[in-house]
Amino acid sequence: MAVRDRPQPLYDPVPYRIDGIEVMPRVSADATYDSNIFATSDAIDDLMLRVRPRMTASALLGSLDVTSAVELDRREYLSHGNQSTTDVAFGLAGRYTISRDTQIYAGTRNGRRTEDRADPDSPLNLRAPVQYDYVTGYLGAAHSFNRLRIAGRIGVEDRDYQDGRDGLGNLVDQDFRSRTLLTSDIAAEYAFSPDTSAFVNVTFNERNYPAQSLLEPSRDSNGYRITTGANFELTKVMRGQVGLGYFRQDFESPAYDTVKGLAARAKLEYFMTPLLTWTLNANRGVEEASTIGTGAYVATSASLQADYEVFRNLILSAGANYEHDDFQDIDRRYDIWGAMLAADYKLGPRYALRMQYDFRDQDAAGTFPGREFARHRLMAGVTMQGM
Repeated sequence: MAVRDRPQPLYDPVPYRIDGIEVMPRVSADATYDSNIFATSDAIDDLMLRVRPRMTASALLGSLDVTSAVELDRREYLSHGNQSTTDVAFGLAGRYTISRDTQIYAGTRNGRRTEDRADPDSPLNLRAPVQYDYVTGYLGAAHSFNRLRIAGRIGVEDRDYQDGRDGLGNLVDQDFRSRTLLTSDIAAEYAFSPDTSAFVNVTFNERNYPAQSLLEPSRDSNGYRITTGANFELTKVMRGQVGLGYFRQDFESPAYDTVKGLAARAKLEYFMTPLLTWTLNANRGVEEASTIGTGAYVATSASLQADYEVFRNLILSAGANYEHDDFQDIDRRYDIWGAMLAADYKLGPRYALRMQYDFRDQDAAGTFPGREFARHRLMAGVTMQGM
């Protein structure tokens, strides 16, 4: 079992129980030093204070399992107050068990998010981070036929981007980025043994941009991704999932080229010792781009992380990651390197401390190179949760 998956009864938080309802309050507070808050080549640093209260409630009503959550995320920059933001989120999810082999599930989540300035799709000329309101929903079902399991899911996400301001205070329209994403998934998995199974997954999507300017090419598109692979557990020291396939995204306007290529996804966990877990993740696929002049980019990423349990209540982590983004229709490429060091120390079921250092270096190339920067972040925080 992975270090971070292992139960720790002496240190795991305990929820409040009220007439069959489990309530888990949680508050995280931290301070982060950011060496480059604007994610530009001319670095400007600042100290950010962050508070994140969260409340979840769950109840088992016969065959129906229901969970709800509400969360607030406040970031306050001490020297650059116009970078301060507040995010909110409300969620509701449920799963109905018809029989041992059949389940139906549904959920929704809505609120407001802030786009990270380091996001490959983030605008370059805004003086404050972009925020958007979102509403998501999904409905799915799964059924098992002996060794064969079939699952299907449909989902929708609607985003409404807020306009921004440039360095001179001029309005910068972001309505053209607002969109509705419709998805449908179907998956089949066959178990050859308790340790090995093969799967096929097919995902369709349709992306609509209702607020586009008539002077710009339509960004509406539709596409699919199909992958096939295996889940496996090799002895007791390694487990993982590997899938390969194909993706394709077609745009309504001929101004944007069709994006297609190799789709890949993998996760491998190596339990080197009972106290040390190595985790490798890799992914390749098409990502939506709302940068003017391009409709999408192909992202290829890989990461490696080690988690070491020094004591039952102390876990040290170290990791490195790499991502290559290749934009379509414009000559722009990103090479992104990152590293992470972290320590999680549980004082008891209610209190935990965390320290983390992150480094990111983003190189840009091409005729329209985009954002290039290096950034260091150092965070120290405390979390209080449970009863």
